[in-house]
Amino acid sequence: MRNTSKLLISFFLITPLFASAATLQQAYQSALQKNETVGIAKEQVKQFSERVSQVKGGIYPQLALNATHLVQPQPTDPLARDFFPEKQTTINLAASQALFRGLREFAGLRQQKDLLASQEEIHRMTLVQIYADVATAYLNVLSLEKDIKNLEVQTKIYSERVGELGARARRGESNSNEVLTAQSTEAVLKADLELARGQLRTARETFAFLTGMSPQETLQDPDLTGSAKMDPLATYLKQIDNRYDIKAAQKQLEAMDEEVSIAKGAHMPSLDLKGNYYFKRPEGFTEDLKWDVQLVFSMPLFEGGTTQSKVREAASKRIEADLNVSRLRRLASQEISSYYETLQTRKRQIEALQNAATLSERNYQLMQRDYRRGLSRNIDVQQSLTDFRIASRALDQARFAVQMDLIKLQIASAQILAPTAKEE
Repeated sequence: MRNTSKLLISFFLITPLFASAATLQQAYQSALQKNETVGIAKEQVKQFSERVSQVKGGIYPQLALNATHLVQPQPTDPLARDFFPEKQTTINLAASQALFRGLREFAGLRQQKDLLASQEEIHRMTLVQIYADVATAYLNVLSLEKDIKNLEVQTKIYSERVGELGARARRGESNSNEVLTAQSTEAVLKADLELARGQLRTARETFAFLTGMSPQETLQDPDLTGSAKMDPLATYLKQIDNRYDIKAAQKQLEAMDEEVSIAKGAHMPSLDLKGNYYFKRPEGFTEDLKWDVQLVFSMPLFEGGTTQSKVREAASKRIEADLNVSRLRRLASQEISSYYETLQTRKRQIEALQNAATLSERNYQLMQRDYRRGLSRNIDVQQSLTDFRIASRALDQARFAVQMDLIKLQIASAQILAPTAKEE
């Protein structure tokens, strides 16, 4: 009964520690709220949205209230005084409406909408990149913590072995150099342990910077590859056009199409309607004229080849944007294939390391038993322990590395999506 009580007490003491451990998703959500890069990306989208409003405003009628007061010397000619009085005050409401500009204004509006859509895709790509950065820092912390635990266990094993060899040397059963060899290895392990602790402090500071969470935050091992099943490579390659960078480049290409239309529209005539309503006009012949309307027509005839040069420039930008889309697609294909092969290789490596760790641990135990029986040498025990230590550390490091490789593949193949506006 007493043992049962102790177990229950231990359970309730330990459970809150696990419950409070931060998950990768929680770390990412914290980064979305506290990382300045997210705010910068949002503001850039707002800027492009305002540019759409500015271009749209140029299509609507323009209305302005004007007022002028002119004072000049009085003309000596009595007739001129009726046309040019000494004091002239004009107050009018001016309205203007662009009727035709070669459809450039509508092409400009479509272009700004394409650029806004491109910036929104860049914003989403930024959010996914933040996820990759947070995951890297998160898994790096966990990897170093696990490595430190391995080093602490191995240091304890070597410390016990130094004590055992010291006792055997005092009894004349072992040479003094065997004790020194074990002490030397123990000292190297302690140095590695201190190095790993320093690296962990740096990794935690990086994690805190990215997420805004405490550097001492307890993290939960996500074990992303525990039930992950690899699809064929072709499945990942089919998702290339869903990548945010390629979507953004595609919208840039569409915007450059509109740039060509804008440049060509400059060859077309323009037609504007303008009107004024006068609240007050200077005294004289025009004093009783309350309004006027004018239709303004303009036809470009020769501009020194400037307009045609702008058309060629826009066409060149369009070709550049098309080439950029093609380049990004090829890079995405290469990236996905590379991550896929790396992940496959890493999985095979983990299987081999698991076998190596199991065999090296068994070998060390057998060597240790045989050494105590006088059937093996100390150097053989040392080597078997070293092999076990290396295999154990390599296995844990590979396990965290394969989780990061999986995230990279999922991001490259557009399987990890940016959160919606409500989730940010």
